[in-house]
Amino acid sequence: MLWPKLVCFALVSLAFGQLYQVASEDTISVCPTNFTRVADKCLLVDGSWKNFYESDRHCRSINAGLLSIKNQTELNAINQWLPVVAQYQLEFWTAGNKLGQVRDDYYWQSTGEQAFYLPWNTGQPTPASGDCLTLLANYNLTSEAFVMDPHRLTVKNCTQWAPHICQTPLQVFKTQLCLNTSAFFEAKIPV
Repeated sequence: MLWPKLVCFALVSLAFGQLYQVASEDTISVCPTNFTRVADKCLLVDGSWKNFYESDRHCRSINAGLLSIKNQTELNAINQWLPVVAQYQLEFWTAGNKLGQVRDDYYWQSTGEQAFYLPWNTGQPTPASGDCLTLLANYNLTSEAFVMDPHRLTVKNCTQWAPHICQTPLQVFKTQLCLNTSAFFEAKIPV
């Protein structure tokens, strides 16, 4: 009678010995290598001059899409970031376009969503100029300084050249600091 109880006790002890205790749990958001967190997305400026189609293809080749802008808060964050990473660069391709549209409805190529927030530059939109959207900053050159206005959307011919901004979503992980009788490790688990 004692033998089955010992075996049962041994199996239960072995099972509990393999369980781990979560000492702490945290959720973190990170950007892929070379991307910078701006607002709630990860951005990368590519200074090489390409047309809209080449720019879109480049972003897709690095698992990203061209920049889309949701609201004023996001645009303000982008306008604060751009002078740091691309000082004096006036223009960048975005994902905005009206390709294949009869009306003047613009869509974000990277998300497929209609662009409802369109912070136009002065005198824009000018649909006769093209079907694609860039972020363009106007500038003033005085004897004392080069002053750039904030970047705003401008219509441009898709086959013309400009640098571009790629975006990708934040990568969200849940980290768990795990303790077990024979190990100590930290696990990153995609959410």
